[in-house]
Amino acid sequence: MRAFVVLSLFVGLGTGVMAQDEETKCCCTTYDMSVCLSKIHDKVDAELNATYEKALRLTQRFGDQDVENLRDAEQKWIAYRDAACKAEYGLWGKGSGGPNAYGMCIIRLTRQRTNDLKNVYTKMNR
Repeated sequence: MRAFVVLSLFVGLGTGVMAQDEETKCCCTTYDMSVCLSKIHDKVDAELNATYEKALRLTQRFGDQDVENLRDAEQKWIAYRDAACKAEYGLWGKGSGGPNAYGMCIIRLTRQRTNDLKNVYTKMNR
């Protein structure tokens, strides 16, 4: 039963990644998925970094404490992301799907964080 639940979770996560990143098709072998997810990770990580840098620049006009607050929040978010994805990885019991589940989690949470930063700091910039 656990294998069915974990397999369902993996398939569901994979579908989400493909739906969110239509230009890249992640499928087939574990290796193929790993290579594909690595490319997506690089892309979403670069977008997060650019969005975060923009948010820092926008925050500077409010003061040093606000910049420090954003930096602190980002460090804590990274710790949260890593812990949450480690927990998802643990569902695989060290199986071969674990690294890809971890990668999909990192991608999903990174996209969420990027969107959160855009929503908050775009509104600030109006």
